[in-house]
Amino acid sequence: MDERAMARVVEVLETDPDFYVPVKKLWLMLQGEGLVLDMDLETFQAQLEADDRFEFIEGIDHTEGFEDDPEFEAEMEALGFFSGPRVKLVSREMTAEDVFAGLTRSLRQLNEALRGAWETRPEDDPEAEAMLLETLGLAEQLEREIQEIIESSQEEGSPEETEE
Repeated sequence: MDERAMARVVEVLETDPDFYVPVKKLWLMLQGEGLVLDMDLETFQAQLEADDRFEFIEGIDHTEGFEDDPEFEAEMEALGFFSGPRVKLVSREMTAEDVFAGLTRSLRQLNEALRGAWETRPEDDPEAEAMLLETLGLAEQLEREIQEIIESSQEEGSPEETEE
């Protein structure tokens, strides 16, 4: 990977609101910018893995159980859900606020996707509708509970901030 492409990777990882960025999302972004056009995803990932400025975590496989639907992965990616490993800059430190902000964004994104699924749910399938309703309820409840935890931790942190 040339220096220009590597500099762009670092720039994205320094500024992306998500600390761990899906490798495939990063690769597609650089491809869209005309960088790494001659590099497949596996080579791109291998070059990042060879650089000690980056650390990786395994990601979720959003296509598990949907292998027989070739369009599913593209649909998930269009919604911002990328399967596969994630990469982060080692030098970029995460605070509790960063983690909470990322969690809030992810939950909001999940709930938006579930509401979209509700709008396009199959007709005359009460079982799918019931499962989707239950999932929507649980996801919205999780988002509320996480928001309460965040607000509670912010309230607890406020007196300490004023003492400094």
